[in-house]
Amino acid sequence: MIPPRPREPARLADLQCPNGCEPREADLRPCAKCGHTPRRVRGIYDLRSVPQARGETDPLLPGDADGALARLEAGRPFRPEIEQLLYELPEARSNRLDLVLRECRGAWLPLVGSHGGRALYLGNPLSGTVVGLARTGFETTVLDLDPERLALAHARNEWVVPGRCVPLLGGDAARLPFRDRAFDLVVQELGPPEALTGRGYGLEELARVGRDELALVADNRYGYKRSSGEKSSFRVLRPLEYLRRALRAPRGVHSLAGHRRALRAAGFGADRAFALYPHQRDFAYVASFDERGPHLFIGPKERANRAKLLVHRLGGFPLLAPSFLFLARRGAQGPRERLQPVLEELARIVGEPVPAIEQLVATRGNTALVQTAVPGRAESDPRGRWTLHVTISPLQVEQAHTHVARCRELRARYPEFPVPEPLHAGEFQCGDERLGLYLTCERRLGGLTAPQHTGDHRIAERMYRDSARHLAQLVVEPARALDEPAWQQLLGAKFDLVERYVRVPSTLEWLARMRGRAREQLLGELVPRVVYHSDLRSKHVQVDADGQVLGYLDWGSSEAADLPYLDLLHLIVHERKQEADLTTGTAWRLAIGRAKLRPFERDALADYQRRLGLSDRYCRAIEELYPLFVTAMAERIWEYSRPRWMHRTFAL
Repeated sequence: MIPPRPREPARLADLQCPNGCEPREADLRPCAKCGHTPRRVRGIYDLRSVPQARGETDPLLPGDADGALARLEAGRPFRPEIEQLLYELPEARSNRLDLVLRECRGAWLPLVGSHGGRALYLGNPLSGTVVGLARTGFETTVLDLDPERLALAHARNEWVVPGRCVPLLGGDAARLPFRDRAFDLVVQELGPPEALTGRGYGLEELARVGRDELALVADNRYGYKRSSGEKSSFRVLRPLEYLRRALRAPRGVHSLAGHRRALRAAGFGADRAFALYPHQRDFAYVASFDERGPHLFIGPKERANRAKLLVHRLGGFPLLAPSFLFLARRGAQGPRERLQPVLEELARIVGEPVPAIEQLVATRGNTALVQTAVPGRAESDPRGRWTLHVTISPLQVEQAHTHVARCRELRARYPEFPVPEPLHAGEFQCGDERLGLYLTCERRLGGLTAPQHTGDHRIAERMYRDSARHLAQLVVEPARALDEPAWQQLLGAKFDLVERYVRVPSTLEWLARMRGRAREQLLGELVPRVVYHSDLRSKHVQVDADGQVLGYLDWGSSEAADLPYLDLLHLIVHERKQEADLTTGTAWRLAIGRAKLRPFERDALADYQRRLGLSDRYCRAIEELYPLFVTAMAERIWEYSRPRWMHRTFAL
């Protein structure tokens, strides 16, 4: 359905004429001094001083969203419309839009000091940061110059966080159309320098409308790497290009010291600076530059890069980090970050010392993963060593529930199967103030996630051997024949789900062919049912220095009873992809029939097959159907489909 007409700003008295005249009256009458009259564009208040023609935006160009907006106005739901738009856009721009929309862009929000209230967002209104702000307790005013882009963003917001965002057209004047100190938190997330034309405000103006706290996301003029705007696509600047940028940086792009000087000049007395690494448009780590965490994690692979490690040891990371986040406040010392009272409450509930944040990871699943430890305590002391999953997207809360419930179930039913110990889960209210943070807390495991050892075959061999033995324990129903109802439940439903969203003819042809082939191969096969992780990549396996598995992580997308063999196959395929930087499709084709796998990879699959009594015919069929299972899992947990994803990932 079309989202409701944008509600009136919560406090209309906070609005001002964009020409800097008297405060706007509550009924939004024409300005008594200059005559500027607000109007509505697509139901959104237009506060621009002079309505302008649309300029180029990134990643949407003028007219891109017109069809989607027309269909939304006709009553269509948002999800099919964003899926259709992603399909209609050229693939590169579709991928860029998908990256902008991700809520994990707001993974730094647990670090802000403001505990809810009113927020102003300046930047691309489609950014997932807007959802993160609304989700973590802020009533969010979104200001942008582009009416179509703003209307599409409002439709998204009403779908995900209804009633929490106020869209306003404006921003063409140097002065923001708001009273002094109207907002508890001001967020300026400008994006790449090439998109800054006509956007961005002086820090003095941000300080004027903000009551206390500013979150500024910005590039580093000396940063050595940039994101292309597509997922996991980065580019290291060439020497001459780097030199030109360092000498003549785009407007608003400074060094760490330069940004801090500008903040001081604007009246901010304290700030915390972080790296959004590898780059603000696509980051996995939020790392502080001071002694307090979160810190940048440096694993075995990074330590093997001697030049990079030397630069880090010499203090070069703040100088060269590609992009920054600044959390700045007016006073000499701001309040504690909003996650701190949560840690204190968790410590009281669990009965352990209050820890500090050690690492903060922005996950692809739109959560902020926080690793904690008690300062000065040895790693062997488990107290206060926790892993928190803070859900930034409301669509991820169900998965958080599933993760905790599954871990508890596995620990009770299969005591020898290693999973983290859940300690607590819930939405936190500390004192009288509702923080709006739903999170899970579990005991932090030792060792490292397996990608830190990718390429070390000794460790991989031990990991696969342990995984074959562990996963074979997860039988929930003994072997029985796959009859017609079971085939439809475990395979046919997955074909139906994937075919519903795939748009590429060649991929649809592959699915139709494999549906018939799977019926022929699998009907009548004797197969047990197992607990199915469904996303068991090496990043979800914790190992020690010898490769012994210490635990299997992230059960949010798991199924209580599904087909066997898939989890181990997925782990091996994905690790081959990571090791040689292969496409997923290439790595999958290596696994079909096992002939092209390494001996220890074949041995692990054969061991699992033997333990569960699976036939060769069954295993070959599952290997061929691997793209179906991976895509079905993704479509089941995605908030919206990526129509070309299966075709692009597996070259089908």
